[in-house]
Amino acid sequence: MKLGFVLECTPNGPDADIYPYVAKQICLGVNVAKPETLRNKQNVMSEGALVALTLLETGCDYVFIIWDRMSRWGGTGRCADHIAQLDAELTKQSVDRSRVFLCCIDEMLESWIVADGRGITSYFQSLTTHNVGMFADCKKLSEQTNPKERIKKFKGRYNDFTDDFKIVKCMPEFNRPAQRNTSFRHFKESVEQICS
Repeated sequence: MKLGFVLECTPNGPDADIYPYVAKQICLGVNVAKPETLRNKQNVMSEGALVALTLLETGCDYVFIIWDRMSRWGGTGRCADHIAQLDAELTKQSVDRSRVFLCCIDEMLESWIVADGRGITSYFQSLTTHNVGMFADCKKLSEQTNPKERIKKFKGRYNDFTDDFKIVKCMPEFNRPAQRNTSFRHFKESVEQICS
């Protein structure tokens, strides 16, 4: 089975490494096409359906279109509105919806990362011989807002482009963040569904 990803990040953005990695950890043996990175949410909304169709036509069995709910970039910042817009575009392109998963991450990628502090703690501990303490799990969605600032506050030095993927690779599993962030749960369960 081969998965395709349509993402709102830049080509070197952490999403392009993280979501394929997580999918491979959940569904051992799955193949992943090179992620299509559309740079911003506006491009995902306007071009995502056509890119998904192209991925399906060139050998992907399923495609995930993934974007962060925040920041709004001139839109409503509501996942339901984004999904409706993408659904309309997918219908217009005659894309088989059973093969495309729409994942609006609330609030952003780092929101589900802070839901389980073990990866953050382990990663920053690996950079020093001094005890860094524990990054507190952000168990509620309301605690997962502004996650980049929460990580930065914990250690002081943090760059999402260089640190996020390394943090995710330090996470022992993905059940805990899925229990605490419903949008990540949707992604995880969608991968599990097609893998079974």
